[in-house]
Amino acid sequence: MTGARTDARLLPVTCALVLLLAGAARAAEPGADPRYVGLSLLAGTTQPVAALADYQWNVRPHAAWGIQAMAGRGPLGVGLRLWRTSTTQSLGLAGTSDPRVTSTSLEVVGRARVAHWRSLEGVLLASGGRLALRYHPDRITVDSGGGPLEVAFAPITEWVAGAGLGLRAPLVRNWNLGLETERRFFSLDTAHRSGSAVLFARETFGDWPVRLALEHAWGW
Repeated sequence: MTGARTDARLLPVTCALVLLLAGAARAAEPGADPRYVGLSLLAGTTQPVAALADYQWNVRPHAAWGIQAMAGRGPLGVGLRLWRTSTTQSLGLAGTSDPRVTSTSLEVVGRARVAHWRSLEGVLLASGGRLALRYHPDRITVDSGGGPLEVAFAPITEWVAGAGLGLRAPLVRNWNLGLETERRFFSLDTAHRSGSAVLFARETFGDWPVRLALEHAWGW
Protein backbone atom coordinates (compact mmCIF):
# COMPACT_ATOMS: atom_id res chain seq x y z
CA MET A 1 0.00 0.00 0.00
CA THR A 2 2.86 2.37 0.81
CA GLY A 3 4.58 1.60 -2.49
CA ALA A 4 1.45 2.38 -4.52
CA ARG A 5 1.06 5.73 -2.77
CA THR A 6 4.69 6.60 -3.45
CA ASP A 7 4.35 5.86 -7.18
CA ALA A 8 1.29 8.11 -7.49
CA ARG A 9 3.02 10.99 -5.73
CA LEU A 10 6.05 10.74 -8.02
CA LEU A 11 3.86 11.17 -11.12
CA PRO A 12 4.44 14.97 -11.27
CA VAL A 13 8.20 14.36 -11.21
CA THR A 14 7.93 11.94 -14.14
CA CYS A 15 5.85 14.42 -16.15
CA ALA A 16 8.33 17.18 -15.40
CA LEU A 17 11.26 15.07 -16.60
CA VAL A 18 9.45 14.25 -19.85
CA LEU A 19 8.88 17.96 -20.56
CA LEU A 20 12.47 18.76 -19.67
CA LEU A 21 13.65 16.19 -22.22
CA ALA A 22 11.40 17.85 -24.79
CA GLY A 23 13.05 21.15 -23.93
CA ALA A 24 16.47 19.56 -24.41
CA ALA A 25 15.53 18.45 -27.91
CA ARG A 26 14.37 21.97 -28.76
CA ALA A 27 17.55 23.50 -27.36
CA ALA A 28 19.62 21.25 -29.63
CA GLU A 29 17.91 22.56 -32.78
CA PRO A 30 19.81 24.97 -35.04
CA GLY A 31 19.16 28.60 -34.17
CA ALA A 32 18.49 27.90 -30.49
CA ASP A 33 19.22 30.59 -27.91
CA PRO A 34 22.83 31.08 -26.72
CA ARG A 35 24.28 29.06 -23.90
CA TYR A 36 24.47 30.51 -20.40
CA VAL A 37 25.62 29.91 -16.84
CA GLY A 38 23.97 31.41 -13.78
CA LEU A 39 24.56 31.68 -10.06
CA SER A 40 21.60 32.35 -7.72
CA LEU A 41 21.06 33.27 -4.11
CA LEU A 42 17.88 31.65 -2.76
CA ALA A 43 15.61 32.65 0.12
CA GLY A 44 12.11 31.62 1.11
CA THR A 45 10.19 29.15 3.25
CA THR A 46 9.67 25.41 3.55
CA GLN A 47 6.53 23.84 4.99
CA PRO A 48 6.58 20.13 5.95
CA VAL A 49 3.49 18.15 4.93
CA ALA A 50 0.71 17.80 7.50
CA ALA A 51 1.38 14.05 7.94
CA LEU A 52 4.58 14.86 9.85
CA ALA A 53 2.47 16.44 12.60
CA ASP A 54 1.50 12.88 13.57
CA TYR A 55 5.15 12.49 14.64
CA GLN A 56 5.16 15.80 16.56
CA TRP A 57 6.96 17.83 13.88
CA ASN A 58 6.19 21.54 13.73
CA VAL A 59 4.63 21.79 10.24
CA ARG A 60 4.30 25.57 10.01
CA PRO A 61 6.34 27.29 7.24
CA HIS A 62 9.92 27.99 8.33
CA ALA A 63 12.56 30.28 6.85
CA ALA A 64 14.94 28.65 4.38
CA TRP A 65 17.90 29.68 2.23
CA GLY A 66 20.25 28.26 -0.37
CA ILE A 67 22.43 28.73 -3.44
CA GLN A 68 22.08 27.39 -6.97
CA ALA A 69 24.35 27.08 -10.01
CA MET A 70 22.78 26.52 -13.44
CA ALA A 71 24.04 26.03 -16.99
CA GLY A 72 21.97 25.64 -20.11
CA ARG A 73 21.02 26.56 -23.63
CA GLY A 74 17.79 27.95 -24.95
CA PRO A 75 14.79 26.91 -22.83
CA LEU A 76 16.66 24.20 -20.91
CA GLY A 77 18.91 24.49 -17.87
CA VAL A 78 20.46 22.02 -15.45
CA GLY A 79 22.47 22.56 -12.30
CA LEU A 80 23.01 21.96 -8.59
CA ARG A 81 21.04 23.40 -5.68
CA LEU A 82 21.81 23.53 -1.95
CA TRP A 83 18.71 24.19 0.22
CA ARG A 84 18.61 24.40 4.00
CA THR A 85 15.86 24.88 6.58
CA SER A 86 14.90 23.69 10.06
CA THR A 87 11.92 22.95 12.29
CA THR A 88 11.34 21.33 15.69
CA GLN A 89 10.03 17.97 16.88
CA SER A 90 8.11 17.91 20.14
CA LEU A 91 9.17 15.28 22.69
CA GLY A 92 6.47 16.03 25.25
CA LEU A 93 8.97 15.68 28.11
CA ALA A 94 8.75 18.12 31.00
CA GLY A 95 11.98 20.01 31.58
CA THR A 96 13.47 18.88 28.23
CA SER A 97 13.82 21.24 25.28
CA ASP A 98 12.47 20.05 21.95
CA PRO A 99 15.28 19.29 19.47
CA ARG A 100 15.65 21.29 16.28
CA VAL A 101 15.61 19.24 13.07
CA THR A 102 17.84 20.76 10.38
CA SER A 103 17.18 19.74 6.78
CA THR A 104 19.93 20.15 4.18
CA SER A 105 19.53 18.93 0.60
CA LEU A 106 21.89 18.80 -2.37
CA GLU A 107 19.94 18.23 -5.57
CA VAL A 108 20.37 18.11 -9.33
CA VAL A 109 17.86 20.59 -10.77
CA GLY A 110 16.33 20.73 -14.25
CA ARG A 111 14.55 23.81 -15.56
CA ALA A 112 12.58 24.17 -18.81
CA ARG A 113 10.87 27.26 -20.20
CA VAL A 114 7.32 26.27 -21.14
CA ALA A 115 5.68 29.70 -21.58
CA HIS A 116 6.83 33.17 -22.56
CA TRP A 117 4.91 36.47 -22.37
CA ARG A 118 6.84 39.66 -23.07
CA SER A 119 9.81 39.51 -20.68
CA LEU A 120 8.14 37.07 -18.27
CA GLU A 121 8.96 33.34 -18.48
CA GLY A 122 7.03 30.40 -17.07
CA VAL A 123 9.27 27.46 -16.18
CA LEU A 124 8.82 23.85 -15.17
CA LEU A 125 11.15 22.39 -12.52
CA ALA A 126 12.28 18.89 -11.59
CA SER A 127 14.84 17.92 -8.96
CA GLY A 128 16.41 14.92 -7.28
CA GLY A 129 19.20 14.32 -4.81
CA ARG A 130 20.06 13.59 -1.20
CA LEU A 131 18.46 14.96 1.95
CA ALA A 132 20.22 15.06 5.33
CA LEU A 133 18.26 15.47 8.59
CA ARG A 134 20.23 16.33 11.72
CA TYR A 135 19.00 16.85 15.30
CA HIS A 136 20.31 19.62 17.58
CA PRO A 137 20.95 18.55 20.26
CA ASP A 138 21.42 14.98 19.06
CA ARG A 139 21.51 13.56 22.61
CA ILE A 140 19.25 14.17 25.58
CA THR A 141 19.05 12.72 29.09
CA VAL A 142 15.65 11.69 30.46
CA ASP A 143 14.53 10.30 33.78
CA SER A 144 13.34 6.74 33.14
CA GLY A 145 12.20 6.18 36.74
CA GLY A 146 15.18 3.95 37.43
CA GLY A 147 17.78 6.64 36.83
CA PRO A 148 18.94 8.93 34.01
CA LEU A 149 18.77 7.50 30.49
CA GLU A 150 20.62 9.00 27.52
CA VAL A 151 18.71 9.03 24.22
CA ALA A 152 20.56 9.61 20.92
CA PHE A 153 18.98 10.90 17.70
CA ALA A 154 20.80 9.31 14.78
CA PRO A 155 21.41 11.39 11.63
CA ILE A 156 19.13 10.53 8.69
CA THR A 157 20.08 10.59 5.00
CA GLU A 158 17.46 9.85 2.32
CA TRP A 159 16.73 10.38 -1.37
CA VAL A 160 14.51 13.34 -2.23
CA ALA A 161 12.71 14.22 -5.50
CA GLY A 162 10.46 17.07 -6.48
CA ALA A 163 8.62 18.94 -9.23
CA GLY A 164 7.26 22.44 -9.45
CA LEU A 165 6.57 25.64 -11.36
CA GLY A 166 8.19 29.06 -11.44
CA LEU A 167 8.29 32.52 -12.99
CA ARG A 168 11.41 34.39 -14.13
CA ALA A 169 11.83 38.00 -15.15
CA PRO A 170 14.86 40.13 -16.10
CA LEU A 171 15.92 42.97 -13.81
CA VAL A 172 18.93 44.97 -15.05
CA ARG A 173 21.75 43.87 -17.32
CA ASN A 174 22.45 40.18 -16.55
CA TRP A 175 20.36 39.97 -13.37
CA ASN A 176 17.15 37.91 -13.20
CA LEU A 177 14.52 37.47 -10.50
CA GLY A 178 12.68 34.18 -10.04
CA LEU A 179 9.81 32.91 -7.91
CA GLU A 180 9.16 29.18 -7.69
CA THR A 181 7.24 26.62 -5.69
CA GLU A 182 7.87 22.90 -5.56
CA ARG A 183 6.49 19.72 -4.04
CA ARG A 184 9.20 17.39 -2.79
CA PHE A 185 8.94 13.77 -1.65
CA PHE A 186 11.11 11.68 0.68
CA SER A 187 10.64 8.51 2.76
CA LEU A 188 11.39 7.92 6.44
CA ASP A 189 11.39 4.87 8.69
CA THR A 190 8.74 5.41 11.38
CA ALA A 191 7.65 3.83 14.64
CA HIS A 192 4.46 4.48 16.59
CA ARG A 193 2.53 2.80 19.34
CA SER A 194 -0.77 0.99 18.68
CA GLY A 195 -2.12 -0.26 22.01
CA SER A 196 0.67 -2.25 23.62
CA ALA A 197 2.50 -2.86 20.32
CA VAL A 198 5.03 -0.67 18.51
CA LEU A 199 4.50 -0.61 14.74
CA PHE A 200 7.41 -0.01 12.37
CA ALA A 201 6.88 1.19 8.81
CA ARG A 202 8.44 3.16 5.97
CA GLU A 203 6.28 6.10 4.97
CA THR A 204 6.43 8.79 2.29
CA PHE A 205 6.44 12.42 3.45
CA GLY A 206 7.59 15.65 1.86
CA ASP A 207 7.51 19.43 1.97
CA TRP A 208 6.52 22.56 0.06
CA PRO A 209 9.42 24.97 -0.60
CA VAL A 210 8.71 28.48 -1.92
CA ARG A 211 11.83 30.28 -3.18
CA LEU A 212 12.80 33.72 -4.37
CA ALA A 213 15.92 33.55 -6.56
CA LEU A 214 18.25 36.41 -7.45
CA GLU A 215 20.35 35.16 -10.37
CA HIS A 216 23.31 36.59 -12.20
CA ALA A 217 23.76 35.00 -15.63
CA TRP A 218 26.62 34.99 -18.11
CA GLY A 219 26.07 34.07 -21.77
CA TRP A 220 28.47 32.90 -24.45
